[in-house]
Amino acid sequence: MSVRRKVEDMAEPIGDHLLTLREAAEVLRLSTRTVREYVWRGEIEGRIIGGRWRFRRADLDAFFAKASRSWDFKGKNNHGE
Repeated sequence: MSVRRKVEDMAEPIGDHLLTLREAAEVLRLSTRTVREYVWRGEIEGRIIGGRWRFRRADLDAFFAKASRSWDFKGKNNHGE
């Protein structure tokens, strides 16, 4: 078996297409800045591919599943801002 074939066997399939930063923010109903902050804190999995952030929908779903039940999409400090 060639080295290239071994690498292909070890790679995980991406599955659905990758989402852009803007699309990820829309899915989570957050600003793009907030999504980037969660990425830098390690709470959302994302990758820079071709100079742009890319996200798998499964990673966004996992982030949402782990989010506190009291998490408010309306704005900061539960004031609906």
